[in-house]
Amino acid sequence: MSVRRLVSVLCVCLIASATAVVAQPKGGKAPVAPAKDPATPAPPAGSGSAAGSDAGSAVQMAEDPPPSDMEGTNENPDAPNTGAGSAEVKVVVPTVRRSGYPIEEALRPITLPQNMSEVSIAPHAQIDPYAGADALRARYGITRQVQLGLTYLLGGIYDDPRTLTTDKIGFHPGKAVGLDVTVLLQNWLAVRVGVPVYIDPVAVGLQLGAPLKFFLSDKLAIGGMDDFLTLKITKFAPTFYQEAQNAANAAAYDSNTTLSRGELRFTAFGVYQHTPKMALIGRFGVITDLGGGGGGGAGASGDTEARSFIRAGFQYSPRKYLDLGLSIGFDDLSALGSFAPAGLLAVRI
Repeated sequence: MSVRRLVSVLCVCLIASATAVVAQPKGGKAPVAPAKDPATPAPPAGSGSAAGSDAGSAVQMAEDPPPSDMEGTNENPDAPNTGAGSAEVKVVVPTVRRSGYPIEEALRPITLPQNMSEVSIAPHAQIDPYAGADALRARYGITRQVQLGLTYLLGGIYDDPRTLTTDKIGFHPGKAVGLDVTVLLQNWLAVRVGVPVYIDPVAVGLQLGAPLKFFLSDKLAIGGMDDFLTLKITKFAPTFYQEAQNAANAAAYDSNTTLSRGELRFTAFGVYQHTPKMALIGRFGVITDLGGGGGGGAGASGDTEARSFIRAGFQYSPRKYLDLGLSIGFDDLSALGSFAPAGLLAVRI
């Protein structure tokens, strides 16, 4: 009987050992029981079901609170997505302010700025009958509204009308010089008064002008009326365009020929600024002779005369202080021989 009891005890011990090994987790570490809610009562001691439920239950995760705007009524579809919340980014476009004398001809004022000087020459030549001339022009800005100008006719190449028996074209020094003052009344309007003088014989004239310049855009400007009226004060009214015309008037005065009282000029120009350095310029005008002082006619014929001129060309300004230009046109549209190319060189300091 003792042997049977010994065998039974051994079997019970073997089964209990096998059950403990199977219940132990891998790694040999005992499971950590999850934290329990203090409000949950502890199971009674000795309860096997309580130990098993704690070992196999999942951990409860805390849920996020619902959004404040469940319906999406507060959303703004036009609001920019800047990645920085609801803050808006404002783009500020800098304002470009021009300073100094513009390099663009279309934007230049009628008068020079204060303390700025400009010296220019504009040689030109008429083809038939050939007559070339060039004048030196200088202007100085006393203030932004007041400009002083000086013009000297350097000379001309023509056939001297005093030598009627010979036909010889040669260079003749200029004898005309003059002063002018321009006063700016508005940005688009000025008044100009000039006094041209011819030296031999002494002849004095008066020039009146109302320079206009309308700035239609950054690329387009129109104007005119630079020298609206030219009147003679003594003998005849000198010109700075052609020394040949002054020589013809001087010869006519010596022969007691009735001379014109002056000219009335309606002129206009247009400037298109193709690039900041390149401008296309066109000019047109109608010049009416005022006729002689005695019988109201021009010269010996007594009839007034009118002629039209037209020019077109370009002006290139590689620097703000330098202008280079070239133009072609007709001094008198009724005469093909009046075709006259011209150049331009202007320097400012």
